[in-house]
This record gives sequence, structure tokens and C-alpha cells, in this order.
Amino acid sequence: MFINSLAAFFAFTSFISPIETGLILLVTAYSIYILTPAKTKNYPDFNSLTKNDSSSIYMYIQSAWLGRQSLTSAFFPFFIIFNSALLYADYRSSNGTYSIASWLTILVILALPVFWWTISVWRCSIHANRLWASAARFFTVAVYYEYILRLIIGYYYPQIWFNCQQLIMEIGDCI
Repeated sequence: MFINSLAAFFAFTSFISPIETGLILLVTAYSIYILTPAKTKNYPDFNSLTKNDSSSIYMYIQSAWLGRQSLTSAFFPFFIIFNSALLYADYRSSNGTYSIASWLTILVILALPVFWWTISVWRCSIHANRLWASAARFFTVAVYYEYILRLIIGYYYPQIWFNCQQLIMEIGDCI
């Protein structure tokens, strides 16, 4: 996350500076930490909620959505899959085998799982320490920042990652 998109913005555009980016991320992290509740006894016992919910992938998805998984089991699998998909799409686009439309299609395909992941992490974070819950919530919000940066690249700066002479499939892809 932010590996290729921020590096491209800093190197090839003057759209945003590293200081502005750092300030935005710090304000976001602080806001999320303030809004994350401390672990209290008002929530149901975590051990009573987790009853062999990982018997199938569908039960895992449902139990994570309902907040019945631990934070690590709700956060890390999708975080790894999401970042791997983004790195793969960036690798394919840098080699000239993905067009702008294909690259944006990956973002559309990942949009609904990102929504599920955000809700799952938010609900499962009540079982974790405030610091770890804040960190997990920050990374879910950072995914939306990543989406915004990638959409800006796709629509306003496609020449950064795409060879416009080879990849013009639609009128106006690389203007």
C-alpha cells in the first residue's frame, strides 16, 4: 500500500508533497486513535462468541463481519491479499501488459471486499488493545486514500505507469 502510488506522485507530479502527505496521515492516525474506544467489559466475552466459526470460508466471512473473530484473523489475511493484488497489477502495468481499463478494473473488483474488510476490522477491533485496534483501523482508512491516489493516477496522470502509444484502447485514455 502506497509503495507505487506515493512514489509516483512524489517523483512525477507536484500534486502533493511529502510533507502534506505526512500531515494528512498523522491527522488521520490521531483522529482514529481518539475515536477508538478502549477495551471495556461492556462487550460480550470474546471466548463465548467464537464457536468453531472457521469451519468454512463462508462461516469465517460471516463471523468476521459480525465481529466474532480476533482482530488479527480479520485484518491480516485480506491485508496481504489486497496488497499482493495491487503489487501484481502495478507489475503488469509497468511491463505493458495491462491497459488503464484493466488496471482500474482491479480496483473495482477489490472495492466490495475492501468494504467488507473495513466493517470486519472495525467490529473485530473491540477485542484488541486500543493501540492495535487503532493501527488496524488506520490501515483500513489508508486503503481508501490509496484508492483515491490510484483513481487520480488513472484519470489524470496515466502516462506515469502506462505506455500511452501502445495502450490506447479507448479515445482519451492518455491525454
